[in-house]
Amino acid sequence: MFNRIVFFWKIGCLGALLGLPNWYVYKEALPAAVSYAALIPFLVLPFCFSLAYNAIHSVPVSIAKLFSWTGGFWFIFTIYATMGSCVYAVLYLLGLFLGYDPLWQTYNGRLALVLLLLVLAIMARGIYKAVHPVIRHVVIQTEKAVTPVRLAFLTDIHMGPLQSHWYTRRLVRRVMALRPDAVLFGGDLIDAHLGFVLRDGSYQQLKQLQAPYGIWAVFGNHDFYDGDIDTEEQALAPIHFLRHQQEFLAPGIILTGLNDYIHFPSETIPNCDTANFNIIMDHEPLRIQEAVKKGYDLYLGGHTHAGQFFPVTWITNRMYLVNYGSKVFNLLTAVVSSGYGSWGFPFRTGPSPEIVMIEINRTRGR
Repeated sequence: MFNRIVFFWKIGCLGALLGLPNWYVYKEALPAAVSYAALIPFLVLPFCFSLAYNAIHSVPVSIAKLFSWTGGFWFIFTIYATMGSCVYAVLYLLGLFLGYDPLWQTYNGRLALVLLLLVLAIMARGIYKAVHPVIRHVVIQTEKAVTPVRLAFLTDIHMGPLQSHWYTRRLVRRVMALRPDAVLFGGDLIDAHLGFVLRDGSYQQLKQLQAPYGIWAVFGNHDFYDGDIDTEEQALAPIHFLRHQQEFLAPGIILTGLNDYIHFPSETIPNCDTANFNIIMDHEPLRIQEAVKKGYDLYLGGHTHAGQFFPVTWITNRMYLVNYGSKVFNLLTAVVSSGYGSWGFPFRTGPSPEIVMIEINRTRGR
């Protein structure tokens, strides 16, 4: 059985282990880092990431946020600093093999500095991108007798120590400015720590959301990690959670919400009345082909974050039929969002976080 506490302690240990070669490389760039005292952050800060998850219920809200911001930043820094260290090591071995050791002794410090500045530049760009979501527009034409609607689809909100009051306020403001007819959340509203979100109170901002056809959601895998989904549903009212249920969203439009596949892998997609326009919302995009066979018109998924950052972007592109974007399968349009929030730290090198605005219109002349 997967043990999340052990998992995050292992990440801390791995980060500290990688800190040794990273310190060795980057001390060449900064003479002040040559002392062993400069090694301490490389060995200690990785465990802030572990504590951000494992000690979150044992410390005050402010300390939990400090662990999360410090540990998350260092987590990303370690990933990219390690890539830089690998480049450094390859060039060192290549120079040694080709007999350029004197040249290496002259320029290795400059190379380390260039790599460090490159890592910091990538991080600055990725952080900026993660906190500036975009609006993606999808227009769907159908011959079915539907009421034209505009839907705001958001997924992977990940409320928690990193994405707190400042984050939910901006989310609500952006969504309300779009004036959607309905708001759909594709799961992972909570990052993993419902108890912390309830203490922090950031979820209260979502109560300001309003839409003529309601606010709807499904649960994602993170919603199950640390808490009672019944408590989450009560706290987030008036958001209506669909648990393998179907509801009329608007005249001629039915919304089906599935349970998260990770926790309910044996459940099959419900049949649908194909006389209506059928939308199916599934947190992880694993059941697109099944939805095509059942006659659904629109499939909405998330979970992937479009990989969020390299090299995970490369992995998720190969894991999912649709990792990100929109794709048509016969009569079904599949829309998989990159998500609105971030996991680990607000940092992205892949597609920007987004709100997907979906317009459903009846084909003219029908």
